[in-house]
Amino acid sequence: MPRRRTPVALAVAWCLGTLPVSSLQAQSSAPPAASKDSTAPTAPTAPGTATVTEPTGLRIANTLSWPVGGSKEAEQLPIHFEADRLEGSPDDVMKATGDVRLTRGDLIMRADQVTHRQADNSAQAEGHVRVMRRGDVFTGPSLNLKLDSLEGEFTSPIYRFARTDAGGQAARIEFLGPNRLRAVDATYSSCTSENTAEPDWVLETGSVLLDQETAEGVARNAVVRFKGVPILAAPVLSFPLNDARKSGLLPPSFDYDSKNGFEYSQPYYLNIAPERDATLTPTLSTRRGLGLDAEYRYLAPRDAGTVKASVLPNDRVAQRTRGLLDVQHQGNSEDGSSTRLTSYDVRIRRVSDDDYWKDFPRTLNSNITLTPRLLGSQLAVERQVNARAWGLGGNQATLYGKVQNWQSLKDLDTTSDVSAQLVSPYQREPQLGLRARSASESGLVWALTTEFNRFTNADSTRVSGNRAHALGQVERRFGSTAWYLTPRLSLNAANYTLDNNAALGTLKRHYTRSIPTASVEGGLVFERDSQWFGKGYVQTLEPRVQYVRTPYRDQSGIPLFDSAARDFNSYSIYSENAFTGVDRVSDANLVSVGVMTRLLDPVTAQEAMRLGVVQKVQFSDQRVTPNNGAPITQRLSDLLLVGSTSVLPRTWLDTTVQYSAQNNRVERSTTSVRVNAGPWRNVALSHLFSRDSSEQIDFSWQVPLSGRTPRLDGDGRVAKAVQTECRGSWYSVGKVSYSMVDKRISSSVLGFEYDGGCWIGRIVADQSAIGTTNSTRILFQLELIGLSRLGTSALKTLSTNVGGYRPLRDESSTLIPGASSDFHAYDD
Repeated sequence: MPRRRTPVALAVAWCLGTLPVSSLQAQSSAPPAASKDSTAPTAPTAPGTATVTEPTGLRIANTLSWPVGGSKEAEQLPIHFEADRLEGSPDDVMKATGDVRLTRGDLIMRADQVTHRQADNSAQAEGHVRVMRRGDVFTGPSLNLKLDSLEGEFTSPIYRFARTDAGGQAARIEFLGPNRLRAVDATYSSCTSENTAEPDWVLETGSVLLDQETAEGVARNAVVRFKGVPILAAPVLSFPLNDARKSGLLPPSFDYDSKNGFEYSQPYYLNIAPERDATLTPTLSTRRGLGLDAEYRYLAPRDAGTVKASVLPNDRVAQRTRGLLDVQHQGNSEDGSSTRLTSYDVRIRRVSDDDYWKDFPRTLNSNITLTPRLLGSQLAVERQVNARAWGLGGNQATLYGKVQNWQSLKDLDTTSDVSAQLVSPYQREPQLGLRARSASESGLVWALTTEFNRFTNADSTRVSGNRAHALGQVERRFGSTAWYLTPRLSLNAANYTLDNNAALGTLKRHYTRSIPTASVEGGLVFERDSQWFGKGYVQTLEPRVQYVRTPYRDQSGIPLFDSAARDFNSYSIYSENAFTGVDRVSDANLVSVGVMTRLLDPVTAQEAMRLGVVQKVQFSDQRVTPNNGAPITQRLSDLLLVGSTSVLPRTWLDTTVQYSAQNNRVERSTTSVRVNAGPWRNVALSHLFSRDSSEQIDFSWQVPLSGRTPRLDGDGRVAKAVQTECRGSWYSVGKVSYSMVDKRISSSVLGFEYDGGCWIGRIVADQSAIGTTNSTRILFQLELIGLSRLGTSALKTLSTNVGGYRPLRDESSTLIPGASSDFHAYDD
C-alpha cells in the first residue's frame, strides 16, 4: 500500500536534505478523494489475479540525504583530506587551509579552512563551506560537528537539489545526535537565485525537528507563499521519516460549475492498517450545500477491492438526499494447481435518482465505463477446469457464472425527445456456462460454448424467459506465409422457454431451433520493392475472399434478448452472422471480397500506408432481418473503403468510408488528421458523418502562444534548469466538438497555461451538453515546480479530453505530484 507523508511537512524535510537514503525510496500516496471530477483509482489485484491498472501517486523517485551520518557502511568509509597546507599534530589539533577538499564516499566538502581537534574528535569548517552529494549542493559560512556524537551546527546553510532543481536556506541546522536534528527558519523554492527580489513562491517553516529513532518529523509554523501571499499554512505538522504512512490532509481542489456553483473539496487520508486505507473528502458547493465523498480500499493475498460513496444529505436545489455507491471486488483462489483457478468479480453501481446523471455528470463519467445513464452491477465467477479429465480432449476449458442487472436512468424532462429515452438491456439472473477450446497436432481446432440464461427486464411490457444454447465450431487452417485457406463449420442451437404473462402476447412459450453454417476463407500475400516519396518501401497486395452459407430458419417468434444488427466495419463485413448475440442467425449465401495494399518500412516493418476496399455479394435474399422487417434484396452491399498513412513527416491520416454504389452516395464516414510538429505543438481534426443521424467535427490542439517551450534532454524528458528560458510563455490547449445537425457546440474544453518558470498556472473551461441544457465548469490549478500541484482537476481534464496533450513539466519535477495513489502487493 502507499506511503503517506503530509505534503507541506515532507517538502520541509526534503528541502533540508535530512531524510536517510532508505527513507525516500519510490513510494506513493494515499488514494484520491472520490470527487465529482476525478477518476478515482481502483486497487490492484492481489497476486495471481487479473491485472488492474494502477494510477499515479505521490511518488518520490530519487533519494536525498543529509551528507553527514547515514548507514553504518558509510561510517566505515575513510576520510580523505586535500589542502594547500596542513598544520599541527594528528594527536592534538590539525588545521587544513587553502582550498580544503574532504571526501568520504560520494560526499565532497570544500572550505577555506578545516580544523580537527582530536580531544573531542570535532571538526570546524569555515569560509565558503560547500558540501556536495549526488548533485545536491549545500553552502554556508561555517560548520561545526563532533564526529563521535554527531552534535553540532551548520550556520546559514543554502541548499539546492538536483532532482527538482529547487532549494532554499535556513538560519541554522542543529545536529542533536546521530539520529536527531533541528532546522530553524528553513525555506524551499524552485525559483532561481537570479531573482533578487522575493521568489514567486516559497515554503517557509519556523522549525523542523527530525527524529530517526521514532521515524517522525515535526514542523512548526509552515507557510506556503505565492507572490508574497500565504496560500497554505499549518501551525504544527507531523510526518513519517520512513516508509510508514501517516494520516493527514491532502492538497485541496476547487472549481466552479454552472450547475453546482463554486465547489471546494478538502480530502483527508486515513491510514487504517498496512492493507487498508481510506480517504474522506468533505465538499462544499455554494448551490447544493455540504456533501461527503469517501473511498475505502483493502488488499489481501488474493483479494482486492474498493468502496466509493458520495452523499449529499440535503441538496438545496433538488430538496432531497442524493448519493452514489460504487463497489468493486476482485479475487481468486487456487487448489494447488495452476490449471484449476477460480476467479471472482463483484461490481455494484447505484445512484439515488434518475436525475443524477444530469446534475453530477462528471462523477458518473469518471466511474462508469459504459454510459452515465446505464449503471451495471454483477457477480461473476470463473473456474478453469481440466477438460481432458471430462473426456473433452481440450486443453482450455472454463466454467463460468454471472448475475447481472442494470439501473437505467430515465430522462424526466417532459420536453425531451422520446427517442432519447434509454432502453434498458435485459438482466441475466443468472448466466451459467462452459467454454472449451482445443487444437490437435494435425491443425484441427474446435471450440464449444454452452450456456443457460434467465432473462428479465425492469420494463414489465417486455418479454422475459429462459434460454439454453450451444455454439460449436470446428476449423482447419492450411497455408504458409504467402497464402492461407480455412474451411469452417459452425452450429448455433438454442431452446427458449418464455414466461406466460401479458408481455408474451401472440408469441409461443416454447421454441427450439438449430442453425448450421459453413464457410471457407482464403487469402494471398504478394510483396514487391517500391519507391514512394523518394523512400524505399516493401509494398504488399493482399486479396481476401470468404464464402458463407447459412440456411434460412424462421426466428420471428424469438425475442431479442441479446442480439442486434452488427455495425458496418472492417470486422463485421467478414463476419459469418449479420447479428451479434445468440437470438438471431442471418441466412446467408454470399461472398465477401476484399483487397488491401500496404507500404512497410523494409527495416522496421512499420506500416507507412494502408489502402483497402471490401464488398459483399449476395446470391439470394436475406430473409432474417432486424425487427422482422422486409427481406434484404440488394445483391451488392455498400463498399467499405479504409485508408491510413504516416508517409508525410509528423502527419497521420486515417479514414473509413461506407459508400452506397446503389444510391451513389456516402452513407457513413470517419476521417481524422493529426499533425505533431514537436513537443507541445500538435493539432488534430476529425469529421464523423452518419447519414440521417449525425455529423460532427472535432478539433483539438496544444500550441504555444508566446515565449519558448522547455528543452528536452536525450531521453525526451524536460531538461533541468529550464525555468529562466521558459518564464513568461503562454499556451493554448483544448478540444471543440461541433454538431452539424444541431448546429451547436456539443462539448468543448478550452484551457490556457502560463509558464512562470518556477510555477505554472492553468485555467480550463469544460462545457458539455446534458440533455437539452449545457453544463459549464471552470477549473483552476497552480503548479509550484519542485513542490506540488494545488487543484488536480484542470490537468486531469486536459489529459483526458485532448489527445496528445503533454504537461509542461514531467511528473518527477514535483516533490508532491498530487493526491493520487498506488497500492503495492500485500503479502501475508
